[in-house]
Amino acid sequence: MKEFQPYDITLEPRPDWWKVRLPEIAEELSKVRKGRVETILPEKNMQAVFYQEKEFPAPEVRWTAAASSADPNRYKTSGYDPQCIMMIAGVHGAEAEGVITVLNLISLLETGKDLRGKERPVLCDLLKKYRLVMIPCCNPDGRKISPDHMRGCPMEEFHRISQGVWADGSTISWAESKQYFPLPLDRVSFPGGYPNGDGFNIMHDCAPGRLSTKEAAAILELTERCQPDLFLNLHSQERESLLCRPGVFNYAENVRRGNELAAQVYRALSEAGFPALEPKGASQALNLNTAAVMLSGAQAMTYESTTDCGLSFDGLLESHYVMLETVLTAGSQEPFAPRNKR
Repeated sequence: MKEFQPYDITLEPRPDWWKVRLPEIAEELSKVRKGRVETILPEKNMQAVFYQEKEFPAPEVRWTAAASSADPNRYKTSGYDPQCIMMIAGVHGAEAEGVITVLNLISLLETGKDLRGKERPVLCDLLKKYRLVMIPCCNPDGRKISPDHMRGCPMEEFHRISQGVWADGSTISWAESKQYFPLPLDRVSFPGGYPNGDGFNIMHDCAPGRLSTKEAAAILELTERCQPDLFLNLHSQERESLLCRPGVFNYAENVRRGNELAAQVYRALSEAGFPALEPKGASQALNLNTAAVMLSGAQAMTYESTTDCGLSFDGLLESHYVMLETVLTAGSQEPFAPRNKR
């Protein structure tokens, strides 16, 4: 694995509670007492945190078979309460907003206060209604070489930090970075926080039987084991925040339900005064979300948080809280993944 130095840029100092460096993530997870921490990829120290765990009968059938059967309820957790939410962050290492959000959720569940020392009782109560599986950082390689945040970052620098820099000094664009799998590391001066240390974009490592990264394999193994009702993939972008609509390669009921959730989040963010994009059109991409659907029948959605849009560090976190309170409230009113309506 070729070693790269962290990207050299001077940005606004982060607040003390914005803990997104790898040693800080490990330190916060070492404090977990009410939940359970499991190392799912030892060589990268990639960890998952579990809350409200519950034992279920052994599975009788895999989801891919049950979905086509006369009785999808034979699937292990279908119809059981409480629903399971699997939340992953930092698949693209430069995108720190999801990482800090997950760590604050863990702090809320452990202490009743987030890392700022602030209470969020409504969100706490909602979180406790679900079985939770959270991976704070899915791409430690990318996180290690990325800045703590990208607030105030010029657009050109944003793309250099995220997607990388060619050896001749030119910027690797967002779309261009996806022309390579893996990114040819011998041709770059900086790989960006997008890929892992071998140059692979974990988000698009989803081909059945042909996974290229141990990170994706660990995420998907955990997905099948926990069989979530909602697979929430936390990302960031330079534009306004958006809960993306579910992918077109999906079940009709997941698409219907996911479209409702996306619209509800847009309204909630807008009404709360946070910059938000109205969701339009379904994702055509095949990615980790697609694999999660195939493995578990989950409602799999990506939340793209803004990295700036004039929000303070507190505002970035608070906007995530609004999104989560909206989604979790909706899930208590109607199941995220109506598996029995295939």
